[in-house]
Amino acid sequence: MAEPNVKQRSIFACELENLTNDKTVSGVLLTGSVACGCASENSDVDIIVLCGRHCFETHFTDGILVETSFLTYEYAVEKLNAEPMDVYHYLDAEIAFDRDGRLSEIMALAKQKYENYRTPQKVRDGLYHWLMTAKIKLEAADGLKSRYLAHINSWTVLEAVWAVNNKPMPPAGTAYRKRGELRTVPCENWFEKLFSEECGAMAEIIDFLLPLLKR
Repeated sequence: MAEPNVKQRSIFACELENLTNDKTVSGVLLTGSVACGCASENSDVDIIVLCGRHCFETHFTDGILVETSFLTYEYAVEKLNAEPMDVYHYLDAEIAFDRDGRLSEIMALAKQKYENYRTPQKVRDGLYHWLMTAKIKLEAADGLKSRYLAHINSWTVLEAVWAVNNKPMPPAGTAYRKRGELRTVPCENWFEKLFSEECGAMAEIIDFLLPLLKR
């Protein structure tokens, strides 16, 4: 049976050929699920291109969405310094073209920032107060309202889980993929429990997180 991302790889090869023919392009990076080998049949193709401009372009090829971020070297570094989440674009990425080595420099910077990241106390405090409020509301609610509150607070709970692990919060798809890499977790199968119909599971997870956020 063919690998599920063969189609995406073929599309990327065509994109790469076109991009490397552009003399203003100095680097091409394949990122996202295709790069890390966990793409599904319809996964999109995510590309980062180092060049002389920064913009974002999308198009469909053979039914597959291709998303390309065009960045200058300076802008890429600026984003890494300003947005902790941005490191995830580079951690599991695959260099396809690197004319002057600057793409390798950016990837090394992203890895360094990821490994040295410590959740700011201001972020911890904000998450603590948000989850404390959510817990109080959950305890006072029942039925549909309880499930509603659990649903709308689930992303904040995810942010808190990554915060107590001293890792930047990943984008949604990356969080799903990387949840198994976390060392400090509320319980076994915590992710499944968080998104189950059991509202009590969220309260238990919040109880686990609150004291850790205050450390």
